[in-house]
Amino acid sequence: MGCIIRRSPSNRPSQALRYIVDDKPKQLDTPNAPHSRAYDEDPVPLRPPRAPRAPPVAQKPLPNPASQMNSSRVQLHTPIYIGTQAYQKENLNEISFEKDDEMELIEQINSNELRVNHLRSGSSGIIPKTHVRIDVDTPLRLAVKESGVIQRCLLHYNVPGAYLIRRSANTPNAFVLSISQINESYNTLTWHYLISINPSNNCFYFSQEAQLQTFVFTSFQQLIADERIRAVIPLTEIIPYSIEFDEEVWNIPYEELIIEDKIGEGQFGEVYRAHWHKGPTITPIAVKKLHISGLTSTIKREIEAMKTLTNLYIVTLYGISQNPTTNELLIVTQLMENGDLKTWLKNLRSLPKYSTLVRFAKDISCGMGYLELRNYVHRDLACRNILLGSCGKKIKIADFGLSTIVSPTDAALRQEAHSQKLPTRWLAPELLHNQASYSIKSDVWAFGIVLIELWLKGGDPYGNEHRAWIQSAVSTGYVHEKPTDCPDDFYESVIYKCLQFQANDRPSFSALRQLLEKWPCP
Repeated sequence: MGCIIRRSPSNRPSQALRYIVDDKPKQLDTPNAPHSRAYDEDPVPLRPPRAPRAPPVAQKPLPNPASQMNSSRVQLHTPIYIGTQAYQKENLNEISFEKDDEMELIEQINSNELRVNHLRSGSSGIIPKTHVRIDVDTPLRLAVKESGVIQRCLLHYNVPGAYLIRRSANTPNAFVLSISQINESYNTLTWHYLISINPSNNCFYFSQEAQLQTFVFTSFQQLIADERIRAVIPLTEIIPYSIEFDEEVWNIPYEELIIEDKIGEGQFGEVYRAHWHKGPTITPIAVKKLHISGLTSTIKREIEAMKTLTNLYIVTLYGISQNPTTNELLIVTQLMENGDLKTWLKNLRSLPKYSTLVRFAKDISCGMGYLELRNYVHRDLACRNILLGSCGKKIKIADFGLSTIVSPTDAALRQEAHSQKLPTRWLAPELLHNQASYSIKSDVWAFGIVLIELWLKGGDPYGNEHRAWIQSAVSTGYVHEKPTDCPDDFYESVIYKCLQFQANDRPSFSALRQLLEKWPCP
């Protein structure tokens, strides 16, 4: 642990590094895809295939996805029509299509005409009903695209290999095959495969799976029937048109939870190791028991954030439960076996390998890049809020109690920030005297301090310095010195850039992710 040094033009070059900016998160590709994605067969027996449900009435208004977040029934299906023969449009309001092309119903205009969205081309227009039929066996479930709700539906349906195809929430003009598929490497119960459209031929293909990228399809029915796809992705059955829950979508019945030993404690509650018994399936989970009886704004924010934020580097919310005897509120999440990163580091005999620390940095930047894309600010990024999976390989960002959507015009949120106690050691200069000045660049500063923590093996940034001293030093231009074991180039090119005094001089998480992905590890 070194001292604090003053930032000055003579100490560091004033010219900022130029970063390539990528505006969307990158899902990790193979080596872990099945057969390269380390998929392990779930021992739970499959249910017998269910008969397809009758299609909904075409004229019925489509559900509002947002309204389904707190409902006991999730409508997933919108009517899909398939071309029974090719059709060439006869006027500007119509669209042409080929035999077997899939189209999503927008509205039924009259007994002879439909307005549809042609899925391969993305074009919309009118078609004659005489040239199409409704597809009752379609794998498409286009009424909901939020991956959190989709995950809840897959978990509730509880059939290994059950799947659906939905629109991508993050990538324009793309779809996602979501499936109940265990991935032990990433500690997930579901997996999501991006399906893109090749602009040269308007065909569907798996754009991020090296094993499957060369296969192209003119329809989703053709895609799911292909044996080459089924040899890699363990498809079993398409989930129903709608999923019925006994309670609100996110509620987990208390009797399904078996709570065991305490594994941690935070500001608002204690965390326990537990198991979730869902039919024949038993899932290891973490349960956060909240000290408070009611829902504060902080707890509500954490729950709502976790419902909508689903990413490989974000701790997954499985649902909410309540003890009927004590009325304790329980937040149920995936279990990260090795606990928080700070404690894990401090318990090691020596500093982890350089390559391990760089990988941690990259994974954190991936998770924060996803928050950046969604316009979320975490506001409490620190090693204590980063959790570690089994074998110390995978890390995920947790504790969204102080997170919020970036909204400069939301005066109420920013006023609330004035009254919240934030950890001084991780605060950017602009927040020291005005906590309502937060932005994603404040999180970038905190990320720089997290990197300091990594190289200090979980030690506190600024050592034993008093809170008032840290506030004074940071607000007048001081920056944390390079930890003794941190390489000069990593400090100069990554950490120091995150700790720029002016928020706009700090790189984006997208740029940091790209930089760290290419970072050489000896």
